Amino acid sequence: MGAPPRFSGDVRLWWWQARCVLLPVVAAWSGILFGVICPRIFAQFCRSFSITQQVMFTLFSRRRKAHRARRAAVSTAVSTMDSSPMPDRVKEHVFALDARWCDELEEVLFSDPVPNLYSIEHYLACPLPVRAPRIPLHYYQGFVGCERDGQLCCVLLLGSNVVPVRWCGAAVEHAAVEHAEHDADSYGAETLDAAALDAPTLDAPTLDAPTLDATALAHRDALAQLLLQVGSRLDSMFGESAFVMPLWTRMQQLCEQNRGGKSPVPLLQMLQPSLRDGCDHRARVLSERPNQPLLYLPPENDLTRFYTAELPELPAHLPAPLKPEPRKPEPFKPGQSPLGGDSTGEPAGYARLATSADLGELLPAAAAMFTEEVGFDPIARYGDGYAARLRTLIAGQRSAIVTDVNGRVIFKADAGIVNLDAAQVQGVWLHPDYRGYGLAKPFFAAAAQILQHRYPHLSLYVNDYNARALAMYRGTGWEQIGQFSTIIFER
Repeated sequence: MGAPPRFSGDVRLWWWQARCVLLPVVAAWSGILFGVICPRIFAQFCRSFSITQQVMFTLFSRRRKAHRARRAAVSTAVSTMDSSPMPDRVKEHVFALDARWCDELEEVLFSDPVPNLYSIEHYLACPLPVRAPRIPLHYYQGFVGCERDGQLCCVLLLGSNVVPVRWCGAAVEHAAVEHAEHDADSYGAETLDAAALDAPTLDAPTLDAPTLDATALAHRDALAQLLLQVGSRLDSMFGESAFVMPLWTRMQQLCEQNRGGKSPVPLLQMLQPSLRDGCDHRARVLSERPNQPLLYLPPENDLTRFYTAELPELPAHLPAPLKPEPRKPEPFKPGQSPLGGDSTGEPAGYARLATSADLGELLPAAAAMFTEEVGFDPIARYGDGYAARLRTLIAGQRSAIVTDVNGRVIFKADAGIVNLDAAQVQGVWLHPDYRGYGLAKPFFAAAAQILQHRYPHLSLYVNDYNARALAMYRGTGWEQIGQFSTIIFER
């Protein structure tokens, strides 16, 4: 057979033109024929198609209008944002720390590491950027600060949890107090005779308070305004009381000044509902804890006598605590000390390190502790992230537990924040059924002993109104070295 006939260009063009004409005609006649044979089905199809088309058009029209309105509002807010006085105050004094401030920041953090464990952990995990990012500070997460005469005088860890690390006003106040005490000692007893009492009082040398106070107050106002701009993503603010409380007090004052007035930051007012009522954070305060003693356990304290004593008799309906079987201790390597070496998991008393098999029992215990302490369910707020946090603690051998004979966790304590040889103990909890029988002291002493094998320098902070916990901590050798404050916000 010969080759198939080949169409010329004109024939091919004619064929495509015919197809374009014939297809609509065939479709039309098919529709008419279908309408004649099944008129009801055809009419219903037409009505459904028309209604669907109208609904889709209405929805897309409304969405387009909403998008246009939102874009216009955001553009207006951004255009007026730079002209507002409060953001200008923040921009004038506060800046994001970059690599140029590494040395000074490390001096601030590591000069007193026990109160700064949270900030140190963040610094080691997220080093300072090479250059400060050009994003608004209220969206920035990291270290920010203020400078005085080229020196870093204020440091603030900004994020969902805000930690004031240093505030120059507190340092100035502390220096003024020490200066006054020194001046009082320098006068001596010679100024206390009868003649001196009748003579006019001589003014003691003082610091240049107006200059220092003006700078410190400007920094305080800028940092307080920045925290107000953070808005609804702020979960808590905690740290040393000398730094937290002045900022929190100033935040409340700014809220009172802005009450009933227009927010100076319209963009944030629109995006963050917490800023709509004059930036009033007090309506979001879940718990305010101004006095929290910071306690420290010296490494040389021996806790053996607390957890080796015989436990008190428990009621018959309570399952007895399970005493773990001691493991054969492994020999230490040359140059390795018992306190500084890695934890072998050796139990102490009734306490032991948690394993991955304990996660199912540890999760409800940790959630119960968190709900009692903070006031909301962490699983409902953080979801799987809370369980992931527990898995991290277990994998790092940072969670000590006591279980009953049925495997239920009845006591827990975690090394929540760690840095080298120091750790902050968190999540201390005893099951409600076992409270009031004198079990907290031996259980906690055993847990602290286990954690101290890996982290010799242990610290924690506790609410001052928790008299039982304070008595238990101090009864096991913990000493107060400072004071914390915590402000917890609702979301």
